Amino acid sequence: MEVSLKRIGSNSRHVLENLFPYYIYDMSEFMGWNPNSDGLFTFNCATLDSYWKEVDHVPYFIHVGKELAGFALVRNYPSEPETFDIEQFFVLRKFKGKGVGKKVLLAVVANHPGKWQIRVLKENEAALKFWLSAVKNVVSSCYEVSLDIDVDLEMQFIRFETVS
Repeated sequence: MEVSLKRIGSNSRHVLENLFPYYIYDMSEFMGWNPNSDGLFTFNCATLDSYWKEVDHVPYFIHVGKELAGFALVRNYPSEPETFDIEQFFVLRKFKGKGVGKKVLLAVVANHPGKWQIRVLKENEAALKFWLSAVKNVVSSCYEVSLDIDVDLEMQFIRFETVS
């Protein structure tokens, strides 16, 4: 299975905006979000602006073969700008459990070698299990996990480092 990343240009931003409500829906399980009165999970599209305005924010589409399979939004963490952070990560259910996410992490860290962190909601045990397995695939046992606060949410932080 060929998995690849493609940087999202401003001309394809609308595709990311169309996918994002599915991510919001998945996260609603842990965040308690509800659909609006029309039954839609919506978000403020302006929250994505930094991915086309800031050089330290990089949006990627995930592809499996020629099929769109999700997205990964990578940035430098605001309070630790020397650390890369996966701000948002989404793989369509069709591709979950098939090794896509692990291949994506390998590709992302290859594009951005250095200090990394991945934040996982404390309640999202399945995501933590996935990320620990994916990180082990990249750096073996050379990572740390700690519980910390990100803005106002308690999260598991997985920290590791890669070299170019």
